Amino acid sequence: MANPPVVNLHYEAGCGDCGKRAVELPATLPDIGDDFDWDVRDYDGYRLFMLEQLAARFGERSSWTPADMEVVLVETLSVVLDQLSDMNDRIQAETFLETARNPASVRRLLEMIGYRPALHIDAEMLKTAGVDKALDANQKLEVLWSYYPHLMQQAKQQGPRSIHQQHRMVTLQDYRNQLLGHPLVLAVDAYSRWSGAWNTHYVVIRLINNLQLDTELSKQLIIPDSHNIEQKFERFTTRLRSYYQQQEIEKVPAVEGRNARFLLQDVIKRQRMIGQEVLLQDATLVGIVLSISINISGDYFRSEISDAVDGALIRSPDGFFAPGNLAFGEDVVASDIIERLVTLEGIQSVCINRMKRLGSIYGDQSGSGRIVLQGHEVGVLENKPGNAERGLLRVSLHGGKAG
Repeated sequence: MANPPVVNLHYEAGCGDCGKRAVELPATLPDIGDDFDWDVRDYDGYRLFMLEQLAARFGERSSWTPADMEVVLVETLSVVLDQLSDMNDRIQAETFLETARNPASVRRLLEMIGYRPALHIDAEMLKTAGVDKALDANQKLEVLWSYYPHLMQQAKQQGPRSIHQQHRMVTLQDYRNQLLGHPLVLAVDAYSRWSGAWNTHYVVIRLINNLQLDTELSKQLIIPDSHNIEQKFERFTTRLRSYYQQQEIEKVPAVEGRNARFLLQDVIKRQRMIGQEVLLQDATLVGIVLSISINISGDYFRSEISDAVDGALIRSPDGFFAPGNLAFGEDVVASDIIERLVTLEGIQSVCINRMKRLGSIYGDQSGSGRIVLQGHEVGVLENKPGNAERGLLRVSLHGGKAG
């Protein structure tokens, strides 16, 4: 830094008021040399540069040996500078996701962009590594990455890609897209209505097995087939955990004893906009009454045809009235039912004698061949005793073999 100028006052003889101010400006600073190599980063570079400086400053000295005190000091400083340079490089590398190598740094950088890698830990890998169960999720993750660095590399690639996955529920389409992946949900529709003070979002839900939002859930309701119920329910819980991982939600609530409204609202509250009112509604299930007459070929048993018809219309996952097959507001058409049945072996002809919505106010539509549904109505036919509001089926079989 330059010294401040010195100011002196000089007065002429015989005149006390005739003074002059003389300023002695400091000498100009020397030009900064450009011979320093700013790319020097290692021991050899620092040592060579300092030895060159010694040789330039003390040109009268013709020889330098490793035993000279100056050379010893130069080499000592070069070791320290090399260590500091390496430390600076490592610290700088840990500030970027692409170059970071410390598991803790990678985890924090991924969380900074909204990706929570601790939610994507493979439980089987944790068992293989033998990670201490007393550690929290983040610590388990970091230990696992230290054992298997390739898993950390995978997370570094998956994290930036996850930015393009929308988790927040802002638009009506967001509610449809985000809730449709829930394993309890078959179909979703959403609409908005002005309530006088703000817009309220209404989300209409069609659940699996024709469940209702406020029905208390159990294994038997989620898995109606009693065969291998525990194994199938475990697959359901695995799908549920996967869904929560995709939504970046850490805690997966228990299903049994809860209802679907609670489970879905739990997701909505985490993902919706603050202050946005969201109300869940059940789909309107319309019971269908169907009476069919079927002519059977002579080589088929009636019980065999009865089971095939029951499966084609109701019991099989792709049955005509299976949950999820009919969309919101989709009409029930007689020709579609007939087409489904005539493809079964052993059936010669099909005649629909009666087809109507449940209720005395609705007329028979077997003549028109179409039951018109609107809005969020969905046709259902479960044919369960004591549950007539979910549809009834009557099949009259003609021909074939008894038994």
